[in-house]
Amino acid sequence: MQQKFNTRRSFINTSLKTSVILPFMNGIGRHAFLEEKDLMQSTSSRSLNILILGGSSFLGPHQIAYAMERGHAVTTFTRGKTKPTIYTQLFDQVEQLIGDREDDLEALKERKWDVVIDNSGRKSKWTKDTAELLKDHVETYLYVSSVSVYYPFNRMNLSEDDEVILEVPEGLDENEKQTFEFGVMKANSELQAINAFGADRTIIIRPTFLMGPADRGDRFIHWPTQLAKGGDVIIPGSKSDPVQFIDVRDIADWMIRMAEKQTTGIYNGVGPASNTSLRAFVYGAHAAFNS
Repeated sequence: MQQKFNTRRSFINTSLKTSVILPFMNGIGRHAFLEEKDLMQSTSSRSLNILILGGSSFLGPHQIAYAMERGHAVTTFTRGKTKPTIYTQLFDQVEQLIGDREDDLEALKERKWDVVIDNSGRKSKWTKDTAELLKDHVETYLYVSSVSVYYPFNRMNLSEDDEVILEVPEGLDENEKQTFEFGVMKANSELQAINAFGADRTIIIRPTFLMGPADRGDRFIHWPTQLAKGGDVIIPGSKSDPVQFIDVRDIADWMIRMAEKQTTGIYNGVGPASNTSLRAFVYGAHAAFNS
């Protein structure tokens, strides 16, 4: 699963621009999953001091819950504006630093951590500034990227060796430009982390579409919600289209164990474990509700 990096994202086939779209259709060929022996371990052999940039939104609380379950200490760095909607009681045990990655990193200065997990790198400048500031005070930098670095990411059999997009092409319409910009930002942020920490101290995780508790969007929940109502549901694409998504709890747990082991490199984080078609996904969700 480990390789270099290269590539980006796309929402889905342009032919899916009908009533609703399925933004988790793609073709990542490598799968990042939890090892059974790891699941048997309730605590880590080494207690880490973990800094999470972000941490209060969708992915962060799941990382915090699993890290604390395994005996780690957690610090978050946020603007203090987003309130967690899950595991709220755990945040009383979390050191919460306030600042702004745009222009106020004062709270991070002269501090040491074992691992930094960068969830909130929405600009490559942010990644560069924090990585440069922390490179002599933190052992490992884990950057949460995206399969959007591949473009289009709905091709089949993508691997971490595939080329990534580092510049937005000219002559795009506004929708295409927005899609490219996100992938370009993530790809350049990966470079900034690696340039500061070195490849031997950097973990790059490229998740596919995340779903699960505390998801603030409706891209995934649209389907079980509609199917639970019964009646006819419009399904885009064709029955054989591949579908990939991953439970936010699985990838959060996996990230923490990667940090524990200092397993550096670049990884696609995708699921399910076996190939899943649009037909299998829809009928599986439908069967769960018996609607």
